Amino acid sequence: MTKTILQTAVALVAGAGTLAQADLTEAFRITASSANGNSEFIVNFEDGSWDGTTWTYELNQSMDLDGVGLIESMSAVIGSGSRSAGQTVTLNFNVAAGAANTVFQVTSAQFAAAYPTAVGRASAGISVTDTLGNGATLSADGAAAYTAYYNAFGSTFASLLPGSVVAGAFSTATASAEFPGGGAFGPVAGAVADIGAEWTFSVSAFDIASGTSVFTVVPTPASLALLGLGGLVMRRRR
Repeated sequence: MTKTILQTAVALVAGAGTLAQADLTEAFRITASSANGNSEFIVNFEDGSWDGTTWTYELNQSMDLDGVGLIESMSAVIGSGSRSAGQTVTLNFNVAAGAANTVFQVTSAQFAAAYPTAVGRASAGISVTDTLGNGATLSADGAAAYTAYYNAFGSTFASLLPGSVVAGAFSTATASAEFPGGGAFGPVAGAVADIGAEWTFSVSAFDIASGTSVFTVVPTPASLALLGLGGLVMRRRR
């Protein structure tokens, strides 16, 4: 068993650089779909700024999505200052539906983590605002409005905000959730190669939706020890 875990650690250490290089193109994308068509806005890593291993992007002006919808603001932070601090994907946005009910997807890239064992936590908050006086509805487009993923979106750590959020005339309604809760960390099943996050929800015509989310994965002390040993094995092999 120990040998198997060590082999996993060596494999993750070996693959971490490859994953990081592979993902240094697209950072995230926003897609809008409605009866009026489809449009997307793609942000590459070169569009943001790096501070060590942390990448930040901020859009402070409106971006029209070909009449399907509107991005009023967007910010994202991906990465971490150190291996022991783990990796984080933060997605914040403010969007508006077009003349028809609009489905938005906000999807991050997969950011390399490479932890044999890890713990994580995820939180998300959403609001919907009515602009016409006929009420506003935001609904999860699928099982949940927000999902925290890992391992190339093949495994789910948390699905948050199922169902709908409804606001009255000229008002705003909000909802929030976190996993595992109370600011605590919970175990992540299996080894972690990378992490990512996605919002997917529908908004009633001409209404506004805002969202904030954070997904963090931190290596366990045992994982850090294995990664250090794995790196030592690799150096000896070289």
